[in-house]
Amino acid sequence: MPSVDLNACETDLREKFLRARRAYEQANPGYLLRVTATHRSVREQQMLFAQGRTRPGRVVTMVDGVKQMSKHNYFPSRAIDYCVTVGGKVSWAEAEYEVAGPFMEAEGLVWGGSWTSFRDLPHVELPA
Repeated sequence: MPSVDLNACETDLREKFLRARRAYEQANPGYLLRVTATHRSVREQQMLFAQGRTRPGRVVTMVDGVKQMSKHNYFPSRAIDYCVTVGGKVSWAEAEYEVAGPFMEAEGLVWGGSWTSFRDLPHVELPA
């Protein structure tokens, strides 16, 4: 299981994410953002990469952790995955992330929902 500990992230990433989350939650009562992944081992990245390829499920990453490292594979992590909860229930509806993403970008984070080749809506990372 990947870490969900924000202390496993680069300090700048953690602080920006927390500010963005606070602003989002204040602007959207009843909606909360919860961390689903910070640091991820190379083995965990490989398992995730296999999903939708050699394992059941849909493709959720284009990075295998070997030929190309994910920003989750660094320690401390340079990326965070999160989910939107509405009334205590997780929502994967794209519309929910379209609202949350700009709060992340306002803090200077790169939001995966802005990517054009492979959108990753519940993902934020530090700029290169």
